[in-house]
Amino acid sequence: MVAELERVDKEDGISDGVDQRKDLMQNELPLSFLYAALSLALHSSVTDRVQALYDTMLDDTNNNDMTSSTNTTDEEESSTTTVSGDKLIQMIQNLQNTCQLVPEAQIVETNSKVPYQTYRVGTGDELVKRAREGYGGKKGSTGVTAESDGPVTLEDFHAILKSRTVCAWGECYVKKSSRTATSDR
Repeated sequence: MVAELERVDKEDGISDGVDQRKDLMQNELPLSFLYAALSLALHSSVTDRVQALYDTMLDDTNNNDMTSSTNTTDEEESSTTTVSGDKLIQMIQNLQNTCQLVPEAQIVETNSKVPYQTYRVGTGDELVKRAREGYGGKKGSTGVTAESDGPVTLEDFHAILKSRTVCAWGECYVKKSSRTATSDR
């Protein structure tokens, strides 16, 4: 949390050395970041963490739509409710900033190949794009979602988190037959 506050402070360019710690604590962090950090501290199943993170990303319009429909089941709601691609990218970035993604998944090649290939840490946008487009799979393989951009459902969000290019909480290493199978089952 302190590292994120320091990063926000550097981006704002406010720190002048005088009462820096006091000023640092005056910064505000996005609610989605705080939920991502809290998910790491909770003793809960992966499925519950994914659901909680997804719920924090829901648009206000989707929340209003969900409360107005009383004849739908929870399963129908989760399959029809979507989150914007921008919120998805921000949540993946939050998980990355709170060290909940495995290091291997965050490695991205740079364009510099001479005298040798160089690498860097990917952004949330790059990690999501690689997961949705099928990066690193067999030739001609598709991504983990039906669409390469746009809004995502809870099932898509879970598939992205479990993909090798995001791999939240090491879930990409769990071998199960079901698409939504997790280590906590």
